[in-house]
Amino acid sequence: MKTGFTLLSILVSIIASSQTAITLDSIFDGSGYTYIASPIGTGPFPIVLYNHGGLGTVVGGDLRGTCVALAEAGYLARAEKRMETVPMAGHLTEVETALDDLLTDPRSDTNCVSIIGFSRGGLLTLQAGISQASKVHAIVSMAPASANGQLESMLADVSAIADPVLMLVANNDTFQDNHVMLAQMVYDSLIAAGKTATLTTYPDYDANGDSIIDASDDGHELFFTVQDPYWGDVINFLNANCNSTSSGLIKKEQEKIIVNIYPNPAENTFTISTKNFKINDVTLSIYNIVGIKMMEIPDMKSEMIINRDEMPSGIYLICLKADDSTIEISKLILK
Repeated sequence: MKTGFTLLSILVSIIASSQTAITLDSIFDGSGYTYIASPIGTGPFPIVLYNHGGLGTVVGGDLRGTCVALAEAGYLARAEKRMETVPMAGHLTEVETALDDLLTDPRSDTNCVSIIGFSRGGLLTLQAGISQASKVHAIVSMAPASANGQLESMLADVSAIADPVLMLVANNDTFQDNHVMLAQMVYDSLIAAGKTATLTTYPDYDANGDSIIDASDDGHELFFTVQDPYWGDVINFLNANCNSTSSGLIKKEQEKIIVNIYPNPAENTFTISTKNFKINDVTLSIYNIVGIKMMEIPDMKSEMIINRDEMPSGIYLICLKADDSTIEISKLILK
């Protein structure tokens, strides 16, 4: 299990307009960080392990951004910063250990486990899909690397893969290697073996943003950051292939509770009222900005007047939960 200095676990508002909030932990590791993030609450949450690309000290992909985006989508996510060695020896072991760390997290839903990766991490994701087949339920490989023929060797026997696989690549991802051909090769091998696989090839990516597609544009860079078109496809695939009924994948459009808090900012008392309140046994929890639970009210009613008691001035998060599932989060400011 990887050790390091875990920074303060903080509650952060990722998108203010939707008041989405998550917990984010950072573990110092070499010249970078491993990130672990989840929605607020105890879960259980469906889990995703992200495996980055790159070579040596160069990291390919956005570890923090990917981890945060997965948590925002309802997942307990880990973006593992691997050893800074060019040879691949030991990298798969790190991936397997990181997956086991996620599986033992008390917030995890071990019935819904996905692994995703980019470039070298895309290769490692496929390798882990074989070595950890009994633990995994969905696989996403983005522009997998060959790694001196390791990809081709792996494809000689994919019989252990029992999960849906999504392959993603940009049409002009041929700058460092022909990742278009490699992705197609993986897809063809999986289909030939009777596996469930999907290959999506995106249009040429304008890597330098000059609105001109030419030989200087490296399609590999599409996956350097969390962005559409590929990110929406990743989330849709994970949601569609996860059998979880846990909090991370609650269908909010079906059970959405509209929460109004007034006055907000508040002084001594504030009122919480709800619309579309059709769920029984809802618990209201109030967390401060560092994730400490300041108040909990079981059997939440459709309208309640709450006294701040001894809560100091600051920003708080109002969290409504049913059956250990977070169904709505709103922000409160106390003067």
